[in-house]
Amino acid sequence: MERKKFTNALGEDFSYLVHESTKSKLNFVFFHATGFNSETYQILFEKLKNQFDNQINIYALDQRGHGLSKAKSDHKQLKSWDIFVEDGKEFIDSIEGPVICSGHSMGSIIAAKIASLYPDKVPNLFMIEPVLYGPLESLKFRFMSFIKYNRGLSIADGAAKRRREFPSIEEAVSSYTGRGAFSTWTPEWIRNYLIGGSVSISSGIELSCAPEWEAATFRSSSMDTWGYLRKVKNNVMVVYGSLGSTFSIQARKNLFKLGPNWGSKYYKEASHFLPMEYPDSVIKDLKDYLDN
Repeated sequence: MERKKFTNALGEDFSYLVHESTKSKLNFVFFHATGFNSETYQILFEKLKNQFDNQINIYALDQRGHGLSKAKSDHKQLKSWDIFVEDGKEFIDSIEGPVICSGHSMGSIIAAKIASLYPDKVPNLFMIEPVLYGPLESLKFRFMSFIKYNRGLSIADGAAKRRREFPSIEEAVSSYTGRGAFSTWTPEWIRNYLIGGSVSISSGIELSCAPEWEAATFRSSSMDTWGYLRKVKNNVMVVYGSLGSTFSIQARKNLFKLGPNWGSKYYKEASHFLPMEYPDSVIKDLKDYLDN
């Protein structure tokens, strides 16, 4: 895939990956998870191209503070995910024709919010392991956030302490392989994450998504997604796992009561990193969803 630059109305530059087909008007737009970047999902995109015989346009944005995008990202000013939604809307506006909106984790929530705001522009929504909790769970989180209790959120604390510099990409791959969040990833997935999420420095490489920004992104989830989801009337597909899933049982019960337009597939053996673990199956799910 080719890397290009998108400049928003404020003159801020974003990096994105793109595969364009002159024979297709099918536009697939993907938003990555917190701390990741578009390059992380290169294997998934290659399988998507093959599934559609290259007759599909694929766009994957490096969100603000992530990957190789250069937009302002002061972690002290990040209070909600609204800025990611606004960035995504501008990016989608730059693409001609309707789009299939998709994403993983936080990215699937950004995709869902955009789909609810742009029902004509986004007739299809494909969510992978969304960060979604039930309405009461979300209300509790918002209250905790209001009193600043969630500043001790363990996943955010871990992100803030993440090692940022390595002598080389290969040493970073070796350090991550089989450990923590990367325990189920192949080295190729990890290498792609690092290629798209690091910059060269005199001593080696440095992660481009600052640990402070990643931590602030985890903490700033406003858990206001239900107001958006209730507005989505187009057909939706949600795929999710069971191990460490961020799609809670309460959220599942409430989401699938919203209407028959909400379809789903459950992966009993998968974790939150479903696209890394079962990329072929996820792409087949997408194809089946679009064909129905």
